[in-house]
Amino acid sequence: MALEEDQDSNTSQWEVSVTLSSNQPVIGTEIITTETKLVNSYHTIGAPPPPPHSFVYTWYRHSIPCSVHRHKLATVQCTSCAKLNASIEKSYHCSSKCFSDAWNKHKKYHHWAANAARNNSTGNQQDVKKLRSSGSWPNLIDGSVLDENAIMVEEDNIWIKVGSSNTYVPTLYDCDFRLRLHSAAVDSSLGTRLSPDNIVVTDPVIKPSHPPRKMIRLQNTLNLNFNAQSSNDVVFSVLSYNILADSLSINAFGYCPKWALAWEYRQENLLEEIIKYDADILCLQEVQCDHFENFFEPELKKLGYSVMYKKKTGAGLFTAESEKSTNHGCATFYHSKLFKEIMKYELEFDKEASSVVNALEPRIRFEGSHHLTSKDNVALVVVLESLQNGSNRDAFQSRICVANTHIHWSKGHEDVTLFQVVHLVNGLEKIAQSQQIPLIICGDFNSRPGSDPHNFVVKGSANCISEKANDPLGIYQYLKLHHSLSLVSAYSSFLHSDGVEEQWRKMNSQTSEPAFTFFSDKFFGTLDYIFYTDNNLIVESLLELVDRESIDNNGIPSPAWPSDHIALMASFRLRPPSHWGLSPPPFPLNPWHLVALN
Repeated sequence: MALEEDQDSNTSQWEVSVTLSSNQPVIGTEIITTETKLVNSYHTIGAPPPPPHSFVYTWYRHSIPCSVHRHKLATVQCTSCAKLNASIEKSYHCSSKCFSDAWNKHKKYHHWAANAARNNSTGNQQDVKKLRSSGSWPNLIDGSVLDENAIMVEEDNIWIKVGSSNTYVPTLYDCDFRLRLHSAAVDSSLGTRLSPDNIVVTDPVIKPSHPPRKMIRLQNTLNLNFNAQSSNDVVFSVLSYNILADSLSINAFGYCPKWALAWEYRQENLLEEIIKYDADILCLQEVQCDHFENFFEPELKKLGYSVMYKKKTGAGLFTAESEKSTNHGCATFYHSKLFKEIMKYELEFDKEASSVVNALEPRIRFEGSHHLTSKDNVALVVVLESLQNGSNRDAFQSRICVANTHIHWSKGHEDVTLFQVVHLVNGLEKIAQSQQIPLIICGDFNSRPGSDPHNFVVKGSANCISEKANDPLGIYQYLKLHHSLSLVSAYSSFLHSDGVEEQWRKMNSQTSEPAFTFFSDKFFGTLDYIFYTDNNLIVESLLELVDRESIDNNGIPSPAWPSDHIALMASFRLRPPSHWGLSPPPFPLNPWHLVALN
């Protein structure tokens, strides 16, 4: 129906005045009409008061008209236009038939857009951003309101009815669109209108987001193995982030609104956050299989990242074939202009546990197999060679080994957690020793600072007490609980730097780790780490930490924070060693097979 103001004389005497709590709508935040009143249109002194009345409200969301039939609502979009970074205005159609009928003419626009893209490498990023944040067609449209009285046409603008009360809570579907509130007074006795519609149009709806986190440069670090900086040094950044698999978020966080847990909402916040960090290497955990294939891989490839992925093996999981896509794993991305892949290893802890199971006494071997090999955690390890200083015969001296893992934890299985950490590090030790190569280990270790797994990593050994409570099968005696790597937690550098006092209060000085990296209503503490070998790497800067005051005190995820973990990021400087000859020794084919039981 077209917008028309009622010019009847009965409605010309009065007008409605409305004040909103905010003209800037935010998804999930209720917009309230803080004051609604009926006033005399002519402002006549001594005019009689209005009759008893009530107010009626109608909320509309601005929507997109069909590019062919401007009076109709768009329900179909040409995805090729989006891929070409073309202006999306011409990509909308009111039906599949409309799109099909317009195809011969529309496809010519693709050729024009492709040529424009070649001449303008930046493309129309703003349009593409809006396309992503607006949801997927036709899900953007709530079919329950699409009747004759729910669509309002005003010239080339289309508005869809979304609410009929004095308050409105913007949803995911409203993102990037303006809202429009119509308010009118109705005579309580006669039911007739006393006023024309008062119309208020808001700014476009935005998503809540947390304040941007910046990189903090360190000063006067205690690493004395490095001399003056050199232009030949390799400098790079590494991000580690458990992004919370969608399959694990369902009904798991009662304090977080359901709309903020929706993957369609979280994926955009996650991608936006990751892009802002602009890390050279990304180590993500809990990346769901279908989300890796359909979202993260294509989106990050557009930004120049090379990708690799290792999903959990699914051992011990009784899932239907259709549910396997919701399994999750570790994904590693690196800028292809900065690095090239030299070697890759994939570690499956359930298979690696067989050597320990076989060492157990026969009477407990079956129990040990179920205990150790039913945990399907994985690690993804890649050796990268820097391309920053060009390619030459000493290029191998600019290699780094990056491990990305998600370690198991559950009550009563602390021995499994320790086994996985110990086995991972012992294999990495073989790689580092064979190549004299710097090592970075990122991930969710599901281990608190000061625990046996954490002590093993940063102290080089773990003096574990084998008790029935923490070592029910007695596997500690079979583990190699020592290593020779000089591993340090990157975030401990905050406590050895001047000028970062603000970050000190967000650290635990006793453990030299952040106060927390995970925050839910059930647990608050640090589980995520970036470890590095400090004899050949130095931390130059770190992503600032957060405190409880800066996030929802109920826990995360929340509308502003898309995961139950916070991201960690460190920038490193690498000094290539000088004692190798023309070529390094070969990599071990499977360093974990070389790890002997203690």
